[in-house]
Amino acid sequence: MERTKTLPRSAIMPLQKLKERLMGRMVLGTASVATVLLAYIWVTNLPDNNPALLPPIRDIFGAFIANVESGSLATALGASLFRVIMGFLIGTSAAVLIGCLIGWYKVAEYLFDPLIEAVRPIPPLAYIPIIIIWFGIGEFSRILIITIACFMVCVVNVIAGMKNVPQVYVDAASTMGATRLQVFRTVAVPAATPFIITGYRIALGAAWTTLVASELIAAQNGLGFLLQEGRRYFLTDQVMMIIVIIGACAFLMDRAFRVIQARLMVWSEARE
Repeated sequence: MERTKTLPRSAIMPLQKLKERLMGRMVLGTASVATVLLAYIWVTNLPDNNPALLPPIRDIFGAFIANVESGSLATALGASLFRVIMGFLIGTSAAVLIGCLIGWYKVAEYLFDPLIEAVRPIPPLAYIPIIIIWFGIGEFSRILIITIACFMVCVVNVIAGMKNVPQVYVDAASTMGATRLQVFRTVAVPAATPFIITGYRIALGAAWTTLVASELIAAQNGLGFLLQEGRRYFLTDQVMMIIVIIGACAFLMDRAFRVIQARLMVWSEARE
């Protein structure tokens, strides 16, 4: 007779706590969004409100419908998502590779850490003039700016994660005969994963911020371009619409990383 397999209690309890915590966050988050929305509706319906400066919800929704029907929103959103995803993937991949090496191997730390610390305080947008001079106004330049922004904020978290690997894990693996490379691959990198995911989340915010700035300066399409177009022609409803869309896209992508991070934390707690 087969016995039903059950999860250990140590794995079930963190999962239950996680569900309760997520439910509480959802309720509070919904309440805060609803409060801001109701306050905005109230302010925009005041007699003294100027719709040209603070458009009501119906005007913003009307701008959304108009841009959807014309196809400009789909084109702009597709272009911006492509730039964000490409810059994010390239930047964070390089950050994980270099950050893991710096955090684990002293030689790599001596080679790369001074360089990273020297350029890290420089705002990514400061590179825009020199990138335009070197590579012109094109897709490569915009993706490169996003890549730099993602790399700089992510690599710091990766290095911190590698340096905070519990020594007991390393000693246990070494006692079992694991080589330095095996400890790096099977112990250090998995232990640093929560730090890496946090770096991803921070890099994602940097990607969206840098994207809009780069598209405001040197783009012929994208959400930043529509934002600039709205400013140029005083289309406040379009400007507000783009702001909401950018916030929604960044929020949804961040939620995805939060779910991944939460699952990894549950797995880690269950193992302990």
